[in-house]
Amino acid sequence: MKSLYTFAADTYDKRPDITGIVSAFIVVFIDFITGRQIDFPILYGLPIALAAWKLRKNMAYTMSVLLPLIRLAFLYHWSEIQPFVVAFTNTCIIMFSLLLYAYLIQRTAWQTQKLQKKVKSLEGFLPICASCKKIRNEKGEYEQIEKYVSEHSDALFSHGICPECAQRLYPEFTRKP
Repeated sequence: MKSLYTFAADTYDKRPDITGIVSAFIVVFIDFITGRQIDFPILYGLPIALAAWKLRKNMAYTMSVLLPLIRLAFLYHWSEIQPFVVAFTNTCIIMFSLLLYAYLIQRTAWQTQKLQKKVKSLEGFLPICASCKKIRNEKGEYEQIEKYVSEHSDALFSHGICPECAQRLYPEFTRKP
């Protein structure tokens, strides 16, 4: 049984995602209009993080390379006076940093998604009989706690007997010498 959250997440992932691309264009536009004096390479991390978090790793890695190269092109459009070797070295450092950033965000998002799929938990109040310990289900019927929990989570049961019950139910086998 899929939860509403899981269903919504599965549906969302199948839609085309342009958020990362749109945010990349916005960042490039802001970078261009602010000119060469104001340098915010940290802004490049926003569209890359969006793409990586949504597990669009090709888009994230592509932006990690293209955004610094676009900034390099802007420098020469603005007639920046630093030598090409210096500008290219800085661009490569930024690219490497953004690629690493994209990888780490994508890896974290993947692990989070994997854990969300793995974890199923029971939340809220469970109406339970005070005597027999059966749980009332959604239909209003009482069923064994083991059956209810197994159907609503990934928990498995192993039965045993606690020392107090063993003494009460089987005193002849639990007498202490």
